Amino acid sequence: MPSRSETCRRSPVIGGAFGLLLMVAGCGTVLLNETGSLTRYDRLNPSDEVATKAKLYADPAALAATQTVRIVPTQFPESISGPGLNLVERRLIANAADRALCYELSLRYDVVSTKKADLTVRSAVTRVDLTNVPAAGATIATSAGITVASQLGVGFATAVGRVPIPRIPIGLGSITIEAEALDGRHQQRAAMIWGGGANAFTNQARFSSAGDAYDLAGEFGQDFGTLLVTGRDPFKEPNAIPNWNRIRITTLGEAPLDPDCEQFGRAPGIDGILGDYIGLPPDWTDKGPRDRIN
Repeated sequence: MPSRSETCRRSPVIGGAFGLLLMVAGCGTVLLNETGSLTRYDRLNPSDEVATKAKLYADPAALAATQTVRIVPTQFPESISGPGLNLVERRLIANAADRALCYELSLRYDVVSTKKADLTVRSAVTRVDLTNVPAAGATIATSAGITVASQLGVGFATAVGRVPIPRIPIGLGSITIEAEALDGRHQQRAAMIWGGGANAFTNQARFSSAGDAYDLAGEFGQDFGTLLVTGRDPFKEPNAIPNWNRIRITTLGEAPLDPDCEQFGRAPGIDGILGDYIGLPPDWTDKGPRDRIN
């Protein structure tokens, strides 16, 4: 049965007054649904952490024996978003998930592009709530600090003197994604139903209906990647200040650790950070997947 909740995305190094502000600032509404895109659902268990809503399963022994992983590009058909998102926006959202996932997987596995891999990972967007553009626009003039918080964490933002200012908590977007990793015999070795809602504190406002879903897709990629790399609930992993590799690849847009991750393009880098500051739509700064139509 689907479960609905209003859930706030956790933020690295957050607490005290910031935690209180996050709780009152508002969050997008999340719905976990089972659409049939996974080979099986019976082994998934809810994460008991108060964070992004999720159900998950992992076979730690199988994941530990894995060496090579292939990522099938995330599916995001028009039937899920309706006419509110165009083809370019849907592809950018899906690719944001794949790009983040590929970075996480490259920390442990050899990411390959051929069909001969120990694990094949596939994902599908199953639900989306669009960002209310007028409400986001009303906040953009005062919310530049959220860019730093969303990219590098609240702790880093406050350290450099950029105190994030909450968005107007109206019309915040959300997204639900189903994903699994299958072995060579088509047996499920890990799976996740992930539902994330934008919060008014760390998700940057943009003049785009796709803005929140784009940010949240990257958060999904990080969480599912962590599950596949560690075999553990990613929501129970300790928060940490990002290391230099993470900053240079996922924020500054430098070359990925694994060359096969280039198929998902590079992070928008400085252009993306500056674009976030003034609320530009994702398609203005993100070039999307490499060698694929945008």
